[in-house]
Amino acid sequence: MSENGLTRRTLLANIATLGVAASPARALAAKHGTSPIYRDFNDPYLELIRLLREAAEIEHDLMVQYLYGAFSLKPAYAELVGYPQPGSPSFLGVTVEEMQHLGAVNRLLVELHAAPVLSRQDFPYESDIYPFPFELVPLGPVSLAKFTYCEAAPEALTEVDTAGNESTRLLDQLNDSLGGSAAPNHVGHLYDAVIETLNEVKAAGAASIDFDAWIEALENIKVQGEVGHFEFFKSLYSGTHPVFSAIPDVWSIPAGDAGHPCYQVPVNPTAYSGHPNSIEDADLRALAWLGNLNYWSMLSLLDAGYRRSSSVELALAQAVMMGPLMSIAQYLPAKGAAVPFDPLSMGFEPGLDAAAERRFTRSLLTETREFARSIEHLLPASFGLELYDQLLDAV
Repeated sequence: MSENGLTRRTLLANIATLGVAASPARALAAKHGTSPIYRDFNDPYLELIRLLREAAEIEHDLMVQYLYGAFSLKPAYAELVGYPQPGSPSFLGVTVEEMQHLGAVNRLLVELHAAPVLSRQDFPYESDIYPFPFELVPLGPVSLAKFTYCEAAPEALTEVDTAGNESTRLLDQLNDSLGGSAAPNHVGHLYDAVIETLNEVKAAGAASIDFDAWIEALENIKVQGEVGHFEFFKSLYSGTHPVFSAIPDVWSIPAGDAGHPCYQVPVNPTAYSGHPNSIEDADLRALAWLGNLNYWSMLSLLDAGYRRSSSVELALAQAVMMGPLMSIAQYLPAKGAAVPFDPLSMGFEPGLDAAAERRFTRSLLTETREFARSIEHLLPASFGLELYDQLLDAV
């Protein structure tokens, strides 16, 4: 036994040594020609799948962080959130586009015979790809600086803003807000690498898809971020958005002041009991858990929609988002809590086939309905319990 144990320890030590030796090799690898992102694979198909999976996680990360920040806004700023209609210059409008980006990336993965990705990377390990660590916080100059920076085209950050006799580059202002921690990671860089690699796959004849249509779609995604999303977040960060016209230097208002635009919702909360940052109030934690259940049901429906190219599941996912999930997300911040968008450890594809996946989704929706019924006395007035029966009939 000791000999076997020694052999096992030696093997583990050798594996660890190999892992250490592998790290510098990547540092010497070639970068993608149009972005600072390093390649992991010489095979363009493998590299494309890797980049698309990272893109899906990042789009999901951004969507959740934008939503969390949006719902921290007080009712006076409903226009910024996107009520009554989520137009493009609003958080909900931007979030809808992020969902469309997530959908496009996952549809491309499926066309390439790869699985869709609905997971999130809560603790990013790809420093040359992820814009910043995942964090759920109320809106403020730091979070808006992050959003502005990651959506920007690099050249937009070196433009000079002139105010009186002072001229300051936006990049310098963002760096000040971020404490000098800004890394050169823009979402546009990732899409540059994806487009470049997609062209390599085309040249190699490694897939049979409409390459020209996909390249155009990816370029449009890049433009939406670098123009529409960037300008929206920049106007909020700088306080120049028309909604702030009567409130000069809005972000200098102390967070606890009644005039601050946001409720001071918790930072990185969770609805998992007994965990650090768990929401303390039992009733609010129950509502937050219901928010999680709806969030997971939405993602399960999205996964099914992407895998089967089904508009039915995609429409049902949108109904969950704009219905019960939205109701809870609007209600909790005024109470000092928020939907935590906790990750689901088992993922959203635990079944072996379409029938098993459907069973999983139905079980998740049933769980959500029964839990909602059990806390009906806590539900906000806008919450519609009857939707779950309709969803279960349709799945």
